[in-house]
Amino acid sequence: MCRLVAYQGAPLPLHSCVFGGTHSLFRQSWAPQELRSGSVNVDGYGVTWLPEDATELVRLARVEPIWHDPDLAPLLRSVRSTTVLAALRNATPGLPVSRTALLPLIHRDRALVLNGYVPGFREGHMRALRARLRDDWYGRLMGSGDAETLFLRVLQSLEDGLEPGAALVGVAEAVRERLEDDETAPLTLVLQEPEGLTALHLTWNGPVNSLYLGEALPLAPQGVLLASEPLTGTEWEPVPPHTLVRIRAAGVTLEAI
Repeated sequence: MCRLVAYQGAPLPLHSCVFGGTHSLFRQSWAPQELRSGSVNVDGYGVTWLPEDATELVRLARVEPIWHDPDLAPLLRSVRSTTVLAALRNATPGLPVSRTALLPLIHRDRALVLNGYVPGFREGHMRALRARLRDDWYGRLMGSGDAETLFLRVLQSLEDGLEPGAALVGVAEAVRERLEDDETAPLTLVLQEPEGLTALHLTWNGPVNSLYLGEALPLAPQGVLLASEPLTGTEWEPVPPHTLVRIRAAGVTLEAI
């Protein structure tokens, strides 16, 4: 499993999303509290954001544990953005630890984090889930991971005119069609795109991963935070299982799936 933080709102230093709070994302790399599998998140990290007056996202990502670079904290203090997506990776056994698998995955003005996995992906589902990609999207594949496959399926659906929530639900349904009755697929997907943040929070055949919403918190008083684990105090609301979350300038909406 992975740990993530997403933000949408008034310009905020990236440092607040990664290092802010008593239980920061940084701290969760070695002391997570709500992992369903594994014990640490040290298989790389990444942060994506939209620079001022830019039209495409920027990504900073490394395969080392997040504490590896002492220059990261001062760098993130110097950068502000209205939209941030950050993640620590806890690699699924059998999938590579490489730059092609680093989260968030990014393509122009969109980025995605998968907190979860497709069980038996490479030996059981990779070929079938990739078969629905058209040649131009298939040609963008760089690795052999489940997150990259799902991301490209989502991007193709967006190109076809689906709205972000429908694109996330569609790729989750494609996974469910492949599962046996005893296979569990945790699929918390967070999509960062021009309209805002969209998250699908579900698990097929099992309990969901942890996910929380924090609105107008002291850490981010003019925006909304979405995180795998609360970064501060008790002001956070758990996202219900099987829910689609939309975070836009107009506010937050939750839709049962």
